[in-house]
Amino acid sequence: MWVRCKDTSTNKYFYYNEETKERSETKPKEGLRIYHILIKHRGSRKPVDRSENEALEKALEIYEDCKKKLDQKNFREYFKERALNESECSSSKRGGDLGFVVKNEMVKEFEKACFLLKRGSIVGPVKTESGYHIIYRR
Repeated sequence: MWVRCKDTSTNKYFYYNEETKERSETKPKEGLRIYHILIKHRGSRKPVDRSENEALEKALEIYEDCKKKLDQKNFREYFKERALNESECSSSKRGGDLGFVVKNEMVKEFEKACFLLKRGSIVGPVKTESGYHIIYRR
């Protein structure tokens, strides 16, 4: 969450994100902190050698496993580890972290799912042109 702060040395205001420790001189857009796991298939953008049904089955398996662990204290670390090992998106290197997602920046299906999620919950599989996503809102 972004908070407005005052720099005591310059007497100027800035915005500070308590979660990411980022600082911004201008007010950032409000968004949702989103992590995801992407499972691709032959028909997806940047395809892999997997049928769409196989991709869906794998995404469902990951979603069900994550859902069982959602109430655990270290769920975010668990999800990040799964993303690191199984996601086929470049964000996997960051544990599936997409940063703050704001409206009108993602594909419709993905964005809609993100903005329907309550904080600390997951949804999936969500189908987009990239493949199937398991989405976690921090």
